[in-house]
Amino acid sequence: MLDKEKNLTVFDSDPGSHMYDNKMRLEKIKGELLKFGLTSNQAKVYIFLGKFGPKTAPDVFKALGLPRTETYYIINTLQNRGIVTAELSSPTRYSALPIEKTISILIDAEKEKINTLAKQQDEISELWNAVPTLAIETIDDEKEKLQMLQGNPQIFTKISNMVNTAREEFLIFGSVKDLSRFYHSNIFDTLPNSIFNVRIIVSPAHTVPEYVEKIDKRRIKIMPTSKTDNQCFVLKDNREILMFLRNATHPSNDIFAVWSDSKPLIDAMHNLFDYSWEEASVCR
Repeated sequence: MLDKEKNLTVFDSDPGSHMYDNKMRLEKIKGELLKFGLTSNQAKVYIFLGKFGPKTAPDVFKALGLPRTETYYIINTLQNRGIVTAELSSPTRYSALPIEKTISILIDAEKEKINTLAKQQDEISELWNAVPTLAIETIDDEKEKLQMLQGNPQIFTKISNMVNTAREEFLIFGSVKDLSRFYHSNIFDTLPNSIFNVRIIVSPAHTVPEYVEKIDKRRIKIMPTSKTDNQCFVLKDNREILMFLRNATHPSNDIFAVWSDSKPLIDAMHNLFDYSWEEASVCR
């Protein structure tokens, strides 16, 4: 159970205390709530009300050590988002909706936001095309490009686009953890039926992860060595490369990758992949 001592919350627990495991669980939940657009303090207030509520606003800012004005603003914001309710009492006490209902509400809000943006796509394109292009094409327009990407959504949207536009081959080099991220981002859904050459090297690994088994095993090789734990990259048609500088050994919102169409870089990494493919073991 959570400690109900006055002005003490699970967020105050120290390593070794009976509440510390609960603190770690709730910190993880807080991190997940940030993905739905909540700020750190908004997530903290929601969790506090969900596990200690119903509470008054003074109860909240005293327990969490938040500024009084900010606390009232946060509570109002959470009410507007539909995940906190107010009781008809004096003083007013606030309660958090059950986590299942909260997640459903937040997901619906994100879907509505996406639908609204999608409806504006044509209008924005028309406005954009109505303005004449004033740039003059030069030799600089043909220079190799580099793009930096951070976080799961941005990186795996880019990889998905690379998969969907591949015509000749698609190569993946990564660890079991990396491929797990690929799987949960639906990258593997189109690979089994692709008409282009797909090759995957899993390193370090001794067996093929279950979620990759629907892909033809002739397209997969494994390397048991541990020297490539932090190496992950994908190559498309010998024309594009995406390299992880911070891969699945980091939290999903902290992963970092670089995309490029640099021919020297692509050639170097393609040679590395081909060499590793020859040295790797065939799946059985």
